[in-house]
Amino acid sequence: MRWPPRAGTGVSHTAPLGARLVALGEASAAQIGAALSAQRLSGARLGSVLVANGAATPRAVAEAAAAQARKAFADLEAEPLEPALAVLDDLPVYLRRRIAPWRVEAGRTIFAATDLDAARLGLAELRDPPPDADIALCAPEAMERALVEAFGPALAARAAARPPATVSARSPTTVLQRAGFVGLVIAAITAFALSPGGAGAALFAALVLINAGNAAVRIAVLGAALRRPRDPVGAADVAVLADQRPPPTVTLLIALLREPETAALLIEAIERLDWPRERLDVKLILEADDHATRAALEAADPPPCCRILIAPPGGPRTKPRALNFALDFAEGEIVGVYDAEDRPEPDQIRRVVRILAESPPEVACVQARLNFYNPRENWLTRCFALEYAIWFDMLIAGFRDLRLPIPLGGTSVFFRRDVLEEVGAWDAHNVTEDADLGMRLARAGYRCEVSASTTHEEANSRLGAWIMQRSRWLKGYMTTWLVHMRRPAALWRDLGPRGFIGFQTLFLGAIVAYFGLPVFWTVWALSLAGMGPAWFEALPLWAFAALAVVQLSGWIAMILAAIIATARRGQAWLTPWIPTLAFYWPIGALAGYLALAEMLLAPTFWRKTRHGVGRSAAAAGREANAARAARRTIAVAAAE
Repeated sequence: MRWPPRAGTGVSHTAPLGARLVALGEASAAQIGAALSAQRLSGARLGSVLVANGAATPRAVAEAAAAQARKAFADLEAEPLEPALAVLDDLPVYLRRRIAPWRVEAGRTIFAATDLDAARLGLAELRDPPPDADIALCAPEAMERALVEAFGPALAARAAARPPATVSARSPTTVLQRAGFVGLVIAAITAFALSPGGAGAALFAALVLINAGNAAVRIAVLGAALRRPRDPVGAADVAVLADQRPPPTVTLLIALLREPETAALLIEAIERLDWPRERLDVKLILEADDHATRAALEAADPPPCCRILIAPPGGPRTKPRALNFALDFAEGEIVGVYDAEDRPEPDQIRRVVRILAESPPEVACVQARLNFYNPRENWLTRCFALEYAIWFDMLIAGFRDLRLPIPLGGTSVFFRRDVLEEVGAWDAHNVTEDADLGMRLARAGYRCEVSASTTHEEANSRLGAWIMQRSRWLKGYMTTWLVHMRRPAALWRDLGPRGFIGFQTLFLGAIVAYFGLPVFWTVWALSLAGMGPAWFEALPLWAFAALAVVQLSGWIAMILAAIIATARRGQAWLTPWIPTLAFYWPIGALAGYLALAEMLLAPTFWRKTRHGVGRSAAAAGREANAARAARRTIAVAAAE
């Protein structure tokens, strides 16, 4: 155990932290001055400012803080936590207060901690605090690694089961629900094929009714979106630091899996974010066996605000489990989620913070818009860009304006941390954890706001990969619908009549649309060829007219939404491709049937979408590497 100051430095225990670091040669007087100026704006601790800006190492700051407080420095790398001292029931306190029992010395239990005040609170919260406990200070990342090493299995179990089982796909009930749902779909298809008479007519009528409801709700949603200004937060409103002091700390959770190609692009995107570095906490979450991605991240030279977290082994191996694990180590009161290939606009965090600061407490989260940086790559990416324009610029805004539950996107979404933890964070057993979380927030009485800021990401440019990605989304939609429909009456009470109908439109409507397209196309094609089913040919004229209105109104609404959304995005060049959506959406039926099979065979299997492989992504990666190389050259020249 080491007790600074170092011999021969002549530094007084009462010296300020900055003076101590200068005397010890850990920082220059100029760096301390710059850090004090930044501290006046951000309100962060001096040590955090120095570390965030690369002026001092976390270890040096922790050693100096320990000496200033007349406490020991806990070198957890040289002397790890003593396993026999750990109390599993106190793990929530350890995580919340960043403390852990380190060693016993002269009959006293010494707790390692990252902050003296938080440690004192933590000692008072332990179930059975040891008498005469003392505190030794350590660096934050050392504490993170020590906790993961000491409590890996417990942290893995905690990450896998955060939301209550009653609203989670991990419940044994879900197994029976999945089997019943798949059996019902197979029975309907079988009946349609073997008995095309009454069964075919009944199935067709059900599809028409569901699609009619879906079209009506979407038309209402689009109408609401058109009545709202395009940009709810103007550029003049994002200078939040002038109005809110101190600004909040924002944690960004970024889960990566086998995607070393995105490392340089990701680090460059983080560097471009316009937010005080001492108020930015970035967790890069990796699986233990993903050595290639870790090596790529380390080679990309991430800034000090980034820390790599290695998730302990455990199942299910999904993105939401990784997010749940990292949430326990988040330092911010606002928690955001990004994907590895994301390129958010630099002022995105400022916009989000502004919205949350000016919104009532029931606004639990903010969803930013998504767009693609490679829409010109091929036909598939163009259609994908059109689909995202409709969804993020029109439909989500309309759902927000009508106070309907919003299925959140899996990236560029920001939460009030206390609310996120209140509802149980993410369901590790649901492969569309974002959409499910949006429903749980709505059921708890919270709502989501939409930010005008946009994040650009990579559109899937390969058909096979697109189908695999869409199958995961549809599998998750089916799972989410089943989980929340366990008790329909409770869902009705939680969401209200309007929210209940919106929920059905979002999930059941989307599922039926994908499964119903082949049926609609088959019946229409056979009828045009003079081989239509007898029951279809026998329909009265008014029934044909009603069917045509239902189908055409939905298509026209989506076409108009695409025209408006692309014009708003400045992508009018996509307009000629809008009619080709008629061939794009039916491909999703293939994904739907794959999702149906996986509902039974592999319900939590995460079909990872590989990024950084298209032409545009490769070019962006080269640009990011060049930018980082230039920045290193400038930094070296400035240091010399």
